[in-house]
Amino acid sequence: MKRKYFIFATLVLILIFVISGCSNTQNPSGSEAEITLEQVNDFLNNSAGLGANGIANVVSVIPHAHIDGPKNETPFYAFVNFKYRARDYVKYQVSYLSCTCREASVNMWQTMYVELTLPESKKPEDVKIKYISFDKDSTDHYMGGHWGDSDPTPTGQTYDLFKTEFVSYFPKKDSQYIHSLNTISDIKAEEYQTGEGREDYSLDAFSGATVSANNIIRILHSVMDYHAADEFFK
Repeated sequence: MKRKYFIFATLVLILIFVISGCSNTQNPSGSEAEITLEQVNDFLNNSAGLGANGIANVVSVIPHAHIDGPKNETPFYAFVNFKYRARDYVKYQVSYLSCTCREASVNMWQTMYVELTLPESKKPEDVKIKYISFDKDSTDHYMGGHWGDSDPTPTGQTYDLFKTEFVSYFPKKDSQYIHSLNTISDIKAEEYQTGEGREDYSLDAFSGATVSANNIIRILHSVMDYHAADEFFK
């Protein structure tokens, strides 16, 4: 199942490359034709068995501001592999490239499984993270996510440490708060340690793995922006 995520991301990258190649041709007015994400996503969901009337749920390419260790930002893309709207929340799978410090031969993508609420206020800023995971979904039955970064990292942080201390911080946080964070340095220690069993947790534990941690924040920005475009909020 994990392999499917990588295959999907690869296919979409190839699709973008091919379509972008077509955009180099000139239109009758003499200017170069431009391809938009809206056109790419429309093509994905209407040219095959994807989308509302297909055999698989809607997929999308979404913008992602990747951040590296020195905090340089690179415009990038992430891929919504799965979207399913329930009564008062939406389920998402989002595949993205996080750590880029590894060799190309092992620089694999990872998948976040996240559930975002549909607030009664119908205001995007009131959206909350209902559930987030890089392995099992909220039923604890299906493998909704995949951790693609090093485990452990070169500085010793394991996926279990991320799961227990860092990923667990985000449920119940709203969109307004998430968008107030640029990196983990914006999270206040007293807030991070709030909650049963969190008293001894410290963000210093991730000082050698900021790329993995910071890109979790960045992907949450992207998927929340994508979520805010849902027809529910119109």
